[in-house]
Amino acid sequence: MSDLVAQSLEAVAEKVGDPGSRIYARLFAAFPDMEPLFWRDASGSIRGEMLAVAFQCLLDLDGAYAENFIRAERLNHDGFGVDPVAFQSFFPIVMETCREILADDWTGEMQTAWDQRLRRIAALTLGGA
Repeated sequence: MSDLVAQSLEAVAEKVGDPGSRIYARLFAAFPDMEPLFWRDASGSIRGEMLAVAFQCLLDLDGAYAENFIRAERLNHDGFGVDPVAFQSFFPIVMETCREILADDWTGEMQTAWDQRLRRIAALTLGGA
């Protein structure tokens, strides 16, 4: 069985290239207090790295790296003053943005695959296993 989350990310890349600006626009619209936390990121490189690592975690959630990384970053972001709800919302915002970009190309099977992956990530961001 192919990875429908990976397929959806590939389709997004084919359709719009880098979805980063759309993802962060959605994040900042939902959590306006987040944008000032990126004051040092004039070039967008921090956002780009953050998104690249998020994609890596989405694509390799079965590996120990992703689980441990997400748990560690939950604590790191708390130290940066990131609202825990904003941190927990980042991966769903990625999914919502991908769904919006793909529009009619987004399938029920993709939604199911994302929902399953997001449930696993939510358990990690909430401090579970």
